[in-house]
Amino acid sequence: MNFAVCVDANAGARRAARARNKEKHANFQQKSLMFFNKETSLARAQNRNVMGYSRDLSDAYVKAIYTQGKGRLRNQKLVANYFGKKKIDEGGRSRTFGKKQYQGLLRSQAEIEGITRNMFGRNMAYAQEGARRKFQAQNARAREKLGIPPAFGAPVLLPPSDYLTGGLQLLSTAASIGASIATITAPSDRKLKENIKQVGVSPQGYKIYEFNYIGGDVRFRGAMAQDVIQKNPMAVGIDQNYLTVDYSKIDVAMEVV
Repeated sequence: MNFAVCVDANAGARRAARARNKEKHANFQQKSLMFFNKETSLARAQNRNVMGYSRDLSDAYVKAIYTQGKGRLRNQKLVANYFGKKKIDEGGRSRTFGKKQYQGLLRSQAEIEGITRNMFGRNMAYAQEGARRKFQAQNARAREKLGIPPAFGAPVLLPPSDYLTGGLQLLSTAASIGASIATITAPSDRKLKENIKQVGVSPQGYKIYEFNYIGGDVRFRGAMAQDVIQKNPMAVGIDQNYLTVDYSKIDVAMEVV
């Protein structure tokens, strides 16, 4: 027959649930730390992107100022050249005297003004829009590397204690062991027991031990199958790959201490 001694029938399931819960918390903490490191990297990347965006805007403005300066210098040279070569009307000239030369100066000045106006207008707008798109794309790539934060998931449920079933099993075991019946077979394999202590020897020479079954708290007194098989092999059987002892065939009683 099968033999089980357990005060809490769910003790094993509860231990397994606690182990799974600890593992779940450890994994979550590890993933949380990894995500924190990614968040730190994202913050640094965003700071770099802000500085890059500021530099791009500054470079565009500096370029416009530089072009404006060149335009003013060019205008200054044109005006100086115009007056340096201007012919003086000493009288008797036509009304259009020097007009063509002056118109050439105005056209050159208008061209310079147009270039300068574009640098601070259309070209500046293009440069600012390009810098903004570059800034947004860099932030998007940095945010994509971050991913999503780890989820803890559903909690590990701890099965309730089941002392009723365990108590019934204990009572059933004790009753079957203590019953005065002609034949009683109990698992007595040393591999099923722990805290083994020899307390005596029977008149027929069987060693008597006190022990508890692995995972149980109740102490029993009885024989060890590995000892009995040497003196009386007919009193030893096998149940689920473990040795049992037929206590009706030896002078040792199986009892609760």
